[in-house]
Amino acid sequence: MISVYLEEVKDALFPRKNGVLTKRSRYIRIEPLRPYTKDEIRTLRLRLHLSVSLFAELLGVSSKTVEAWESGHNEPSGPALRMMNMIQRYPDILIESHTVYITGSAR
Repeated sequence: MISVYLEEVKDALFPRKNGVLTKRSRYIRIEPLRPYTKDEIRTLRLRLHLSVSLFAELLGVSSKTVEAWESGHNEPSGPALRMMNMIQRYPDILIESHTVYITGSAR
């Protein structure tokens, strides 16, 4: 899935002019981070069928941090927001990027 977009990103960063690759202009825009509500965070975690501890490990934060987000005491920022945005849009990215491995069935 990711490989489909690599050429588009490369073309946006380095447009072609008369068949020649140029680096003069950049035509890429980064989507602004959007905040997640406590309910959206919990919904995303449950949609992925992850416990609080596994979701925390996935995002590189502590379980207490995820609990604080889901209770509304704290709000995620920066990299955690970007990761949640990508995971929400493309959940398969977790398997394709070898971030999550399917090891077998639960008993």
